[in-house]
Amino acid sequence: MVSKMAEVKQEINRRLKRRDVEEVSMASDSASKNIDILMFETLITDALERLSDKVATMIDPINLQLQEINHKLEAIAEETRKAKEMAQHNTEAIAGMERAVLLQQEEISRHQDKIIQLETCLREKRLKLRGVAEDLCPSDNLSHTLSEWLTTLLQLETGTKAINLIENAYRVGKQRQKEPRDVIVELNNTSMREKILSLAKKRRTLNLHNSKILVFPDLPAEAMQRRRSLKETTATLHSMDQRYKWALSGRLIVNLQGTTYSAFDENSGLKLIQAIKAIKEPGNRKKRQRRHTSSSEAGGSDPLM
Repeated sequence: MVSKMAEVKQEINRRLKRRDVEEVSMASDSASKNIDILMFETLITDALERLSDKVATMIDPINLQLQEINHKLEAIAEETRKAKEMAQHNTEAIAGMERAVLLQQEEISRHQDKIIQLETCLREKRLKLRGVAEDLCPSDNLSHTLSEWLTTLLQLETGTKAINLIENAYRVGKQRQKEPRDVIVELNNTSMREKILSLAKKRRTLNLHNSKILVFPDLPAEAMQRRRSLKETTATLHSMDQRYKWALSGRLIVNLQGTTYSAFDENSGLKLIQAIKAIKEPGNRKKRQRRHTSSSEAGGSDPLM
């Protein structure tokens, strides 16, 4: 019995020793692993520090470059702002200059009107005849031949009797082979001029020695140039069935809905057409009528264009 107890005790001691060895071994293994982890963490930390230093040395120049770029962008933005301000100022200045030029052009046009009207007054008894044959009406007998011809026409058409109807007659322009030069006739009074123009407008063409004669008022060259520059404008007005008339100064005059519009060159002719179209278009006409009605009810009137 005692021997068995001793054996059990020995077995227990052996097992305890074996367990202690295992625990010590396990503890040793754990400590070894912890040491490895610490060494690895140390290595990682050192590597990260070296990498951080290296990145810092690379980032600093980049930051400097970025700062320079930002300074340049700010300078460019400032220059752009100044350029925009200058452009806006220049735009306003150009617009002001354009308005001033338009005012000057209108002022010049008004002075030209006065000059043309004065010159027209000097020509108020003159007519221009086109188509008078040079061989049948030589210059030395031109006044007498045309005076008799016009006197006969007026007497037959209107019963007007005239003596010494023409004070002077002469040809103008360079002599041409195919077409005769125009003839300027100066009548003894303006009433005869208007009667002859009315007769020519009624008949459209007059006949002299089997030649068709066209009759025009003798207008200054500036007035004729104005008329020529407004050919497209008058063609557009014809297509719109819009009536117009000519002033002695060569201005084109249109009266529409109580407003007078005028043009003296191609640009003003385009503006005139735009204004007339704006009034004549159905939608715009209704708007103007409503605006006119509301302003009338308020005691006002539609402003002139």
